[in-house]
Amino acid sequence: MTRMEMIKNKINSLPAGSKSESNHYWCVTCKKFFVLDKPECPYMTGMCVNTPIAVENLAPESTEALEKFGLFYPKIPQRILSDIITENFHETGKNLAKIYLDFIKEWKFDISKQQPLQTIKSFIIILTGCETAQRINDESITFVLMDAGKIWEKNKIKEILLGSLKYLKKILDIDHELDLDFIDILGEREVGKYFCAKCGMFFEFGIRRDVVTCPLMAQKCMFDPQHIDKVDYPSDKLVKQFEITPGIYKRFIKSIGNKVDFSDRLNEILLDWKVRDNQEKIMKQLA
Repeated sequence: MTRMEMIKNKINSLPAGSKSESNHYWCVTCKKFFVLDKPECPYMTGMCVNTPIAVENLAPESTEALEKFGLFYPKIPQRILSDIITENFHETGKNLAKIYLDFIKEWKFDISKQQPLQTIKSFIIILTGCETAQRINDESITFVLMDAGKIWEKNKIKEILLGSLKYLKKILDIDHELDLDFIDILGEREVGKYFCAKCGMFFEFGIRRDVVTCPLMAQKCMFDPQHIDKVDYPSDKLVKQFEITPGIYKRFIKSIGNKVDFSDRLNEILLDWKVRDNQEKIMKQLA
């Protein structure tokens, strides 16, 4: 018997996970969130020692885990949002914050137990796709977006987020004044786009490199995502990633009133990911 067969046999002998009535699952180890039919890792099927956890069985921990969407997943929905939001920036920001709070309640996060600052930071990272720092003193908290210009018009996202912050300050009962600022770290350097041939996930983060360590399983994964220029992959892998990832971005995009058709823009973005088919399936996951 090979070592791989021994590992599979051991995994199969371990207790099974609980099924979620809502199909909502999360992983305590890699901090992914899934929409699934059964408690089995969709990326490392039959090989992952963990089982996805039904949110009804054990609620997720800090909203920090949700930041992975914004920090490491492809910034496709954020770029769509940056195009289709064209007016009413403050009111749009308020509405997006409401959608986010409804979303985390649905995923069984206990709002009363979440740190207000952490909740706001996670919202900003998910919406913008930008790493976010905080400058805090006795009177104010300033959230500093890093390299926002890679995805957004800075003036636009600033006005959107100021609308969000005004609403969240009231709802989360924060005494500090909340403000926003920007800093460019990467400059003109290209952001890296990666694909993992083992689990089939796509990532976008940091300065472009040929190979990176998995950003979700840095200490445990034995496989290295490669830059998309170095590897070929079928477009259905990207479709799958959208299908099983919680639909927070679909909610964001659907909430934008008077939005124009963004299919051409989506096709343009997908070409940057070497995706030339399945555009309609990807569109279905976004709108």
